[in-house]
Amino acid sequence: MKRFFAIFSILFAAAASFAQSWESNAGVGLSVPYSKIGVDERGAGDISQLCFGAEGFYLGYHENGFTVKGDYTVALTTTKDINLQNHQTNAGFFMNTAIGAGYSFTPDEKWLLSFTMMVGADISLFTDSDETVTYEKDYVRDNKADYDRSFSMVTLNLGADILTRYKMGEHFGVFASLSARYIIGGWGTDETTYTFYNTSGSSRSKDNDKTSTDTDLFGYFRVQPTLGVCWTF
Repeated sequence: MKRFFAIFSILFAAAASFAQSWESNAGVGLSVPYSKIGVDERGAGDISQLCFGAEGFYLGYHENGFTVKGDYTVALTTTKDINLQNHQTNAGFFMNTAIGAGYSFTPDEKWLLSFTMMVGADISLFTDSDETVTYEKDYVRDNKADYDRSFSMVTLNLGADILTRYKMGEHFGVFASLSARYIIGGWGTDETTYTFYNTSGSSRSKDNDKTSTDTDLFGYFRVQPTLGVCWTF
């Protein structure tokens, strides 16, 4: 029993010491992700995306330099390589998230410079819709239907982040970061739905025809610069 309490006391003291030497940083900033993705389909071209949005992150580091980091981005994405909407440039929704660990050092009390290895995932979604389009089927009332189409992409990636923070006060500061990712691979789904009133049978009910096509994705990269403000605690 005495040995148990001795071991417990040592672990508790070590944990308390570690916690007291731990510094946390949380921030949010304007981010501009750019990615290029390969499509594993004959005759299909690569998909390039330019995004505009916001990134939030948490970074904690111990006085010995050990660092953990997590981040999350939401953005508007644009591309000329997806022909879904009736525009030369298609717009959609983009998000990514990642976690990792690495090393940080502080040249002085105000500056922090960190390097972390990261692993994460990206998601892109493009949609288009229209009402009462022509849909010529024998069982469709007036040959009219509502049209909805979506194309989504999910990719997995790994890479590295570099982040520098400058404290302008006891807690408030500014930061700049750059993320570089190699896209391991992923998948894309193209789904089209026609919703209409079905005239077959004794009653007229609302029905739909849905088709879906999956595509494998591979490579290549994403880079993401971010500039913003952070809080140190």
